[in-house]
Amino acid sequence: MVDTRIAIVGAGIAGISAAHRLYQNGFKNFVILEAKDQIGGRIRSIKFDNNWIELGAQWIHGQQGNILYDFADKNELIADLTKDFGLEANGFFCTDDGDLIESNLVRDLIVYVDEKKEDIRNIDEINFNVFEYFRAAFDDFVRSRVDSEEIIESDLETINLLRKVFRWFIIYEVIDNSCDNLRELSSLSYIEWHNCFGTVDLINLKNGYVSVLNKLVEDFPFENHLRLNTVVERISTTFDYTSASIELKLIDNSVNSREENHFEYFDHVILTSSLGFLKANLTTGFFDFDLPDRKSAIIKALGFSAINKVYLYFDRPFWIKETKGFQILWSNISDQHSYSMSEPKVLNDWENQAQKFPSWVYCIQGFDRVYNQPNMLMAWIGSYGAKQIESLDDDEIAECLTEVLETIVPQSCRLIGSVIAKPSKIFCTRWNSEPYVLGSYSNRTLEYGHLCSDNHRHNIEILSEPLRYKDIIKPSIDHNLQTKSDWPLIHFAGEATDFEFYSTTHGAMQSGFREANRIIEFHRSKLKN
Repeated sequence: MVDTRIAIVGAGIAGISAAHRLYQNGFKNFVILEAKDQIGGRIRSIKFDNNWIELGAQWIHGQQGNILYDFADKNELIADLTKDFGLEANGFFCTDDGDLIESNLVRDLIVYVDEKKEDIRNIDEINFNVFEYFRAAFDDFVRSRVDSEEIIESDLETINLLRKVFRWFIIYEVIDNSCDNLRELSSLSYIEWHNCFGTVDLINLKNGYVSVLNKLVEDFPFENHLRLNTVVERISTTFDYTSASIELKLIDNSVNSREENHFEYFDHVILTSSLGFLKANLTTGFFDFDLPDRKSAIIKALGFSAINKVYLYFDRPFWIKETKGFQILWSNISDQHSYSMSEPKVLNDWENQAQKFPSWVYCIQGFDRVYNQPNMLMAWIGSYGAKQIESLDDDEIAECLTEVLETIVPQSCRLIGSVIAKPSKIFCTRWNSEPYVLGSYSNRTLEYGHLCSDNHRHNIEILSEPLRYKDIIKPSIDHNLQTKSDWPLIHFAGEATDFEFYSTTHGAMQSGFREANRIIEFHRSKLKN
């Protein structure tokens, strides 16, 4: 057991959880290989103004059955749930003409389509286009509120308002699912994902998400097992007539490093790379062998797109005390592209329609207040806008969003006499440009749904199934390695490999524990035999 040499690729929460579980069970001959100069993966907390902001994972999602919540609660990492719960998609609903919308129709429609979203689990068909489903629900709601046989001017105003609210809902779902547009998203994204119920849905951490990682690594000599700035360039297998192992080609990625490539050998590798990285590197030579056809097909078919966040820090708030956020109801939504969040064929199509702002702005859902940051607002941006924004510099983004806020925020929601000044500090994420991430988190596409049989759990089991020796090299009938043909060489972890909790940190944590347990049980069973 002690001599089993294990590499963990990636020091995100999946990799660190795997390391924690291995060490606690006596497997201490492992190394964590991290390409960047810091741990965390898609957890990235930074200290600002004596508190924290999250550039990556934002909240713990739910309580019941959530192993990450249980861990954080046990170690007193969680913020006060009675007052410091997460705020998302909340606050004032404003048009892009600066009008405050207080109509009950806004909440009525959102509640209605949210209920329809829950109903997806009860539909016999398991793989259908969710945009068309939501569009039909919207049409039903409109018919219930408007007499279609005798539409008067007030009805037209009602329909126009409802269309704006519906598009806000579509932007919300695009961001929540980290997809490019809902036309490509499968109903499986709502069927397979499991909600961890509790008193609070979105749970903040008192000292940033990084506090979870810091607490995990307290239980073992983490620094002795960690190598930062270490890129795995290629995974190969080696064998002779008595043993099989995995060969990793490693590159020192640190600044001013002159070390050339070198190779190291392991009995097991736990690969925690993002689905985005796997999709981009199926045929680049990262794997020096072909993955099984079914596993490759699932990696290609699963969705993995980008969402980004922009934090705006103001020297003093311009908003009134009771503000929870500003949600934007965009106008001019008759265009099919804007309605479904499909990317315009020409990037300046928005401007051609006399839009006020660059096209990426219309992929913003709104501006939310930020936990423990009283002078800060945060904008979520999804779809093609999340990718477009990554090519812009922070100053250009800040200038544009200041203009957006000046346009949408009604005077009644501002402190008396407040002019919205440009923020003094901006933090903008660029997850699609991160070479070892290439997006945000996974989703279930229609293409993925087409691969599913009645047992759709089986696809994710195939994705997470380790590559055994026999999957990579078919030993001849007289080969001494026949006895090692079932040896699990390469293990797959990360949020995308969890069936119920994909897209979450607790799914990533669970996957790291799962693969560590798989190695532990494999060697225990060998000892018994």
